[in-house]
Amino acid sequence: MSENKQFDELTFWQLLAKTSVEIPIIQRDYAQGRENQQKIRDKFLKALYEALTENPVELDFVYGSKENGILQPLDGQQRLTTLFLLHWYVATKESKLDESAKIQLAKFTYETRTSSREFCKELVEKGIIYGQLLEVDKEKNITEENRFSKTIKNTAWFVATWEKDPTISAMLRMLDAIHAKFKSDIADLWEKLTDEQAISFLYVKLENFGLSDDLYIKMNARGKQLTPFENFKSQFEKHIEINKFEKNITNSEEQFAHKIDTVWTDLFWKYRGDDGLIDNELINFLAGVAISYYAEKYDSSQKEEVKNRMQFLANPPKDEKGKPSLPDIAPEDFSTKGAFQYLVDCLKVYENNHKAKTNTTPLWSYCDKTLFEDLINVSDATQQRRVLFYAQTEYLLKNQTFSQSSFNEWIRVVRNLVENAYSDNWNIDNMINLIRLVHSWSDNSNDIYSFLSTLNISKVSIAKEQVKEEIEKAKIILENQDNKQIIQATEDMNFCKGKIDFALYCIDYDIDNKPIASSFDKEKLKKIYDVFEKYLLGDDVSNDFRRAFFTIQNNDFYDYWPTSWLFAVDEPKRKIIENINDLKNYFVFRGKNNCNISKNNLAYFKELILQLSTKDIDTLISDYILTPNFANLPNWKQRIIKEKNLLDHSKKHYIAIKRDDSCCWLIPSSKVGNNENGRKQLKKIE
Repeated sequence: MSENKQFDELTFWQLLAKTSVEIPIIQRDYAQGRENQQKIRDKFLKALYEALTENPVELDFVYGSKENGILQPLDGQQRLTTLFLLHWYVATKESKLDESAKIQLAKFTYETRTSSREFCKELVEKGIIYGQLLEVDKEKNITEENRFSKTIKNTAWFVATWEKDPTISAMLRMLDAIHAKFKSDIADLWEKLTDEQAISFLYVKLENFGLSDDLYIKMNARGKQLTPFENFKSQFEKHIEINKFEKNITNSEEQFAHKIDTVWTDLFWKYRGDDGLIDNELINFLAGVAISYYAEKYDSSQKEEVKNRMQFLANPPKDEKGKPSLPDIAPEDFSTKGAFQYLVDCLKVYENNHKAKTNTTPLWSYCDKTLFEDLINVSDATQQRRVLFYAQTEYLLKNQTFSQSSFNEWIRVVRNLVENAYSDNWNIDNMINLIRLVHSWSDNSNDIYSFLSTLNISKVSIAKEQVKEEIEKAKIILENQDNKQIIQATEDMNFCKGKIDFALYCIDYDIDNKPIASSFDKEKLKKIYDVFEKYLLGDDVSNDFRRAFFTIQNNDFYDYWPTSWLFAVDEPKRKIIENINDLKNYFVFRGKNNCNISKNNLAYFKELILQLSTKDIDTLISDYILTPNFANLPNWKQRIIKEKNLLDHSKKHYIAIKRDDSCCWLIPSSKVGNNENGRKQLKKIE
């Protein structure tokens, strides 16, 4: 092995003794084990078998260059991988896989995919017991030809999704072929592999020839197509180098290129997709961080293309099946040292806090698991979810010590803003505005209630109605911590979803004006909460609840809905609470922009809630029937109040009322035809 030679003749075992071998990311997947490569596979294994039993063989040249002391083959990947599998098989078969052999075999790995790398590692460290191969069982599709790979896949360490990795799938098929060829006894097979020159190749270090990286890539043009993340990563590392973003980081293990392949790969590996890869998850995270930074630094004087870029990243185009494609993230999305550092800081905090829990604070439809996991698993996260993810990230960045209680309070306040700051018609401006508001508050995220209690509402330019409520709730809680539980429980209810101004109104605590009551009464609010929980827990209300509404004040709560017309009977058509949203939109929210809400509507609903806080619906109705007012009602109203199942006929909760109030018609659906058949569908109540 003379140093002045331009190549060395080595065996695979001698190569591993000299250096670690890593199949580089630019290489294609392992091909010799592909299903359509049987002829090539059989021919090569035959040559290896003959080399070990008859005449030694030399496998031509293996080209490579060293990166950080690790050999990355340019040409020879296929042969080296097959030799790795053959050495592991023989060591397993002949019980030679001791700690020394494991250490040496572990020096061969794949960079192409994390799953390939993990498979090679687990195969060497844990492997199988050769004498315990699965038995042939046709019913379980275990044949003589595949029982070896089936045994591997049956181990506790094998991850089912690895079968979708084309390199692993090919390795398993090759191991079956190796087993078929080498299962018969051959004397001293391990010694022939490791101590003799039975199978060798000529190893050429490219550095000896001064080959450039460009030539390396051109020579490898036949390799696999890189994934979008692999392309980004390659370009981004050059972007970092050109802009000298890491010029002060001398420890290579702390640089982006190293950490993205190690600890940050481990972070995302926990959340890999069905394909067994983490590329998509990484791309989604990068896009999410870029959007957050764009929004945080955005001001109205910026050019429109910045907003368009955010929109493009947040809503990538859909494919033919309507599935969003991956965001087209680019190095230029982190064009400044500040943007790059923000990305690194985000990766670092999630490296340590990826399990930051949000389930103790209900986030409704905005979150299924954790905000981190949900964001990286979809390519078109909603703008609301992005605001919540940003808020979580800001908390982690601004607070070295994670406190579940202070985090819960912080994310709760932001959740309430996200839910109630705007209508359902969200746009990119809404997201930018809320992210910037969250950013301006984030230095106080470890004690958000104290911050809010002193906040001057006149200095708030967006979401003022909800911010006003958050300020008032913070004051109530800080005045007495015993108030927190009922305040937060009421917020969490599906009926309230962060906005409890109506519940407070029911106990005469008016946020908009000086409180009517001398102080907040948590026992009164608990009674209101109990009514909400009993009758308003789902997305709809019961017909008994609608019947109870007919007992309140002037018995005409249905006037909340603008009159329509039922042409089938030529009379006005009304609605009697279609669902919970009807109550929210017409009886509850009192913000200045809610023109549908009238004091009469509020009074109607408040009176009903207060009555239900002292008696159940059946008692409320039966007591009302005994009052003088009941006898003065039109007969159709009396019947609706008295007859429990009468409203069941009106599936969509529409009725038509005769102009002289002498009768009504229950409408089975939202529309009926203006003909005899349509009229037959109506149920007349008189």
